[in-house]
Parts: sequence; structure tokens; C-alpha cells
Amino acid sequence: MEKPLWEQQSFPEKLFRLSGLICIVGWGLSVIYIASHVGPLEAPPVRTRDLASYFFTSIWIFVFFYAQYRVIPRFIHRDLDLRVGLWHSGGSLALLIVGALHAVLPQTKSDVPSSLLFWIALLGEGVFIGNVIWSYVHGEQAVPFLPVVPDAKATPAHVPDDSVKNMGWPKSPVKLFGIGAAVFAAGGLISLILDVPSFKFPVPWSGELHFVPFGFLWLAAAAPFAFFAMLYKFLMDACYLVFEESLNRIHFVVTIITVLDLVRVFMAWEQWMGTKFATFFYGAEFQWLAVLFVLSAVVFAINAFRSYRRAAVRT
Repeated sequence: MEKPLWEQQSFPEKLFRLSGLICIVGWGLSVIYIASHVGPLEAPPVRTRDLASYFFTSIWIFVFFYAQYRVIPRFIHRDLDLRVGLWHSGGSLALLIVGALHAVLPQTKSDVPSSLLFWIALLGEGVFIGNVIWSYVHGEQAVPFLPVVPDAKATPAHVPDDSVKNMGWPKSPVKLFGIGAAVFAAGGLISLILDVPSFKFPVPWSGELHFVPFGFLWLAAAAPFAFFAMLYKFLMDACYLVFEESLNRIHFVVTIITVLDLVRVFMAWEQWMGTKFATFFYGAEFQWLAVLFVLSAVVFAINAFRSYRRAAVRT
């Protein structure tokens, strides 16, 4: 028996995944190009920076759309209209390409991409909400109600599907952060071994400018995840703490945002280094990065404290 659409991935979801992948690749290539050109703003064109910012913002928009199409139908147990979903995903992808072309081509207006992102988010969300309302009001029930027969055997109790709640997130924080560390570390090692990409990152050290392979950036990004994974492992083994899944996920998301912002600040640092605006520009940038690191540590501390209190109550 074929599964309903809300239990499998539909074509709009796949198209949103493709759009997100395009945004990630475009953002990565833009960042690599910017990092490989050291100097003032004229060295890497300003439009390349705009393109990187455009793709980075688009990533989160398409991830949000994909999550909606993946989660909401599971809760309402209705199949969303595929034609509307196709128009939504296809139209968003088309506008994304148009905005990217406007960000790259020199003869176009520079404010068009930001306007397109606004309309992609606004109109896309409106189309999705309309699709949900229409499907919920006019759609057939995914599981029809059966008539109750007095002498019939009782229907077995429904077993809740935990995957709807956690969306496949690992329950163990050690595994969760270990996966994050492994992904970044594996990417860094592959980049170092294959020398792909071949761009070198300028890093000031001891008063001199050194050029290091691109893979070291991903190895540095893996360090926070590895640190928290080992810390969670120690507390679980030594203190027998059981951590909350919701706080684990919040901590992981905050750490992801911190690492991505670390990459962004690193790119900006290398471009602004040596200019008269460096002190002014980096003050706020590094302060915000420090706030994110502190926030990640605070979430971990809250998670550990709550787990310790629950363990004390049980004993």
C-alpha cells in the first residue's frame, strides 16, 4: 500500500532541497573567491560580497520552506496540493536565479536581490499558508474513522511516532555534537588531502602573513563541536547526568550559528586587515562573535544545571 504524501518526500520538498544546495554552493564559492583576494574592497568586487550575503540569506529561507513542507503535513495528516507546492518551489527557485544574476551582472541594480529575497519569503509563506488551509479544509482524512462494532476486538493503542517530534535528531548530545565535529573534520581532511579548493587563506602570525590551506578553516570549525561532545561524554559517564533533548538541540543550533558567524568574521577580518577602518569595523564584529560563544556556553551550563538537579532529586 502506497504511503500518503505526508509520510514521504514530495517533489516540492526535493526542489527546495535542490534550491538550498544551490545556495550553499553559491555561498561557498563566493566566500572562497573573496578570501583568495587580499586587499581593500576593490580587490574582490563589491558585488561578490553582495552575492555571498544573498546566497547565505537564501539558505535559511529555503531551509525554512523545506522544514514547513516536511513538518506541517505530518501534524495535520493532510496531503498538501502538489500543484501549489510545485508553483511555490519552482517560482522561488526562479526568483533566486534572477536575484543571483542581478547580484553578479555589473549593469544591473544592486538593490534588486534584497527586494527579491523579501518577496520570496513573503509571497512564499503566504502561498504555503493558503495551501495548508485549503488542504486541511477540503482534504480527505488520511486515516478514516471506522464504525465501532460492539463485539469487535479493541483496536490496539496508537504508538506515537517520535520522529515527528525530534525530526530524526539524535537523543544523545554526545552523538549530536560528535556528528557535527565529524562532518567538519572530514571536510577539512578531505580538503587538505585533495587540496580542493586550492585557495589559500591569509592568516597573520608573528607579524607576518602566512597562507594556510582551506581545510584548516573546517578543522577549526570542528573544534567547538568536539569540545562539547567530550564535555557531554564526561558528565554523562562521571556524573550520570541525563540531558534534555530540547536543550541539546537548542545548544547545537546556537553552536552552528556561532561557527558560521566565526567563518563570516574571519573572511571580513582578512579583507579589512591593514586598513584604517580595521579597529572600528572589528570592534563590533568580534564583540558579537564573543556574545555568540558566551551564549553557547550559557545554554550548555543551563542544560547541565537542569540535568544535575533532576539527578539530585532522583537520588
